[in-house]
Amino acid sequence: MFALLLAFALVAIPGQDAPPAPAQDTSERYGQAMRCAGVMAAVSSLHAFNGNAEAKSRTDRNGRGFITAATGYAQPLGLTEAQLAEAFAASTGQAIGSITQTRDQAATDAAIDQLNADHDACLRLAQGWVAEANGTS
Repeated sequence: MFALLLAFALVAIPGQDAPPAPAQDTSERYGQAMRCAGVMAAVSSLHAFNGNAEAKSRTDRNGRGFITAATGYAQPLGLTEAQLAEAFAASTGQAIGSITQTRDQAATDAAIDQLNADHDACLRLAQGWVAEANGTS
């Protein structure tokens, strides 16, 4: 999956010579990438908590791919590093908040299931971006 995200980061993010994407699309993609970066950070935290180093490493690589994508989309929007850091912290907090803010086991299990579903949706999103960038969507 890391290769897919890296390919997306290198191919799909508009370069300096390419015309900028419409602001709506850029803003939407930035939001999607940042949300998924937060999801990956939350999943990585759960893997660390459970002692699954291999899964944590894989999720960290995917998360870095989403951060790269979000950073690329943030440039034409004029966002600063501080704004990116704040958005990442908020995204991560939102992704893991429902797990950490309850003591009810059933609610925690449901929140973990939702986080796993969000994780899978983010991977499908990245695959779609790669397919689009390659003209195969």
